[in-house]
Amino acid sequence: MHTVALVSRKGGCGKSTLATHIAAFFAREGLPVTLGDLDHQQSMRVWLKRRPSAAPAITGWVGDGNGQVRPPLGVSHLVLDTPGGLHGLSLAKVAMVADAILIPVSGSVFDREAASDCWAELRVHPRVVSGRCQVAAVGMRLDRRTQAEDIARDWAASIGLNWLCSLRSSQIYVRAVENGLSIFDMPPAAAALDREQWEPLLDWLRQQGFDTAATPNPAVVRSTPMRPTLVHPHPRPFLQTASLGAAEPASSPSAAATTAETGAAASVPIVAPPSLLARWVPRFLRAKHHA
Repeated sequence: MHTVALVSRKGGCGKSTLATHIAAFFAREGLPVTLGDLDHQQSMRVWLKRRPSAAPAITGWVGDGNGQVRPPLGVSHLVLDTPGGLHGLSLAKVAMVADAILIPVSGSVFDREAASDCWAELRVHPRVVSGRCQVAAVGMRLDRRTQAEDIARDWAASIGLNWLCSLRSSQIYVRAVENGLSIFDMPPAAAALDREQWEPLLDWLRQQGFDTAATPNPAVVRSTPMRPTLVHPHPRPFLQTASLGAAEPASSPSAAATTAETGAAASVPIVAPPSLLARWVPRFLRAKHHA
C-alpha cells in the first residue's frame, strides 16, 4: 500500500485541499485510490458526496476516532487527511503507515512555527531517519508577486526541510472543491497555470513510487482453493453394449479406423468409466447389464 499523509498542527493551512487534489490526480491516472479522513470534522466525506458520478471514482474511508491508523485491507493508494494539532504518539502512528508526508505551509509566521515543531518530531522518527518515510513541505496560497515564497523557501532550508513548490491563491480551487472536483478534473486549458505549479509535487510523488499499482500482499489476498476431485475408492466399470457403427458416424475418422480394424461393424463390449452420479447410486438401484 502506498500512503501519503497531509500533516500540520495548524488548522486552515490547506490540508484538505491538498488531499482531495492528490486523490483526484491518482484517480485520473487510473490508480485505485482511497481518501482517508482522521479528522472528526470529516471534510473528505463532504467532498466525496459532492463528487459527480461521471468523475473518476475515489473510495472514502473514515478512521475509528481512537487515534488508530488502520486502513482497510486491499487498499492500493491511500491519501490520508489528518486533524490539526497532531503530535506525540498520534503523529508517530501516522509516520508508521505513511510512505510520504506533506506539510502544507502558508505565508504566516504562525504556520512556519507550527510546521517547525512538527518537523522536529518527524525528523527523529525511525522511518524518517531510515528514508522509508519521506517528508516535504508545500507552500499554500503564496503570492509570487511578494516575498512570501522566498521567505518560506529560506525558512525550509534553514531547518533542513525539503521544499517542493508553492501553490497560488486562486478561486479555481474554491470552485473545484465546492463541486467535488479538482483542477485535474477540469479541462487542461482552464487550469494550465495551476497544473504547472503542481508538477514538482507530482514528480516527487512519482519518485516515491506512487505512479504504479501496489503489489497485493499474499497474506491478505486469499485465492480460491481448488475443489478436490471425488474419486471412488473402488470404481466399478460397467459394460456398455453398442454398435461401433452406431456409436460414431461413418464419416468420423475414428469410426472408420475402428471399422477397418475389426472388419465390420459388430456388437462388442465397450468398457467406459461410470459417471460421477452413477458412482454414488446404491447398487440395488443400478440398472443391470447382461452380456
